[in-house]
Amino acid sequence: MSEKDRVYVAACGVCCSTCRLFVKGICLPCGSGLPKDRDVVEKKMAEQMKNLGKICSKLQCVVDKDIGYCMRDCKEFPCKIYKETMFPYSESFLNMYERRNK
Repeated sequence: MSEKDRVYVAACGVCCSTCRLFVKGICLPCGSGLPKDRDVVEKKMAEQMKNLGKICSKLQCVVDKDIGYCMRDCKEFPCKIYKETMFPYSESFLNMYERRNK
């Protein structure tokens, strides 16, 4: 599979491969916290520091916890990070997720 055909899903669950910023080459994929994405994540974190002056709190969290994806792998999801930023999920989605995941 070529690099262009690879599907990138970020730690937060957003599919980078379907984002026009990624398709146009404006933005790097975020990748997950999985070992196979380590190089992708390092590049993304460097890009975020350069362009934004900080690293995405969700991406940093999965790296710190050594997990792949927030929604799938973290027992705390949806956590304070998601509730404070409301990105990429709305408050109504997070509330629905909590109700259904009990």
